[in-house]
Amino acid sequence: MDYWNGQGAPLMNAADAPPQHPVPGSYMHATGSMMLRHGPSSDGGSTDYWIQDEKELKRQKRKEANRESARRSRMRKQAECDELTEKVQALTAENDSLRLEVERLSELCQKLSAENHALLEQLKQQNA
Repeated sequence: MDYWNGQGAPLMNAADAPPQHPVPGSYMHATGSMMLRHGPSSDGGSTDYWIQDEKELKRQKRKEANRESARRSRMRKQAECDELTEKVQALTAENDSLRLEVERLSELCQKLSAENHALLEQLKQQNA
């Protein structure tokens, strides 16, 4: 039977379907949440009243809170990643600049050392 394309056994009307109560004394509310029946009223009658299943509500709230917490965590992690990327770029640029400065100073040092050596040779020749 192909349920997805509308072929197969005819569908049952909602009125024909037997009521489904997963827990004795419970009732499925139209919203899909389980309602629980509580005892007789003070007048001795069997007035039933319903309350929503608090466990389901707490579970849904906890799931939503966890989703929100995970979203905040992902945002925080992304912000940290972006910040670290910026730091890497800044430090890479600074490192390149410092390497150029070291190279310039090294060349200057070699030049001054050669000049010093030449001046010392001149001094030796003048004193000899």
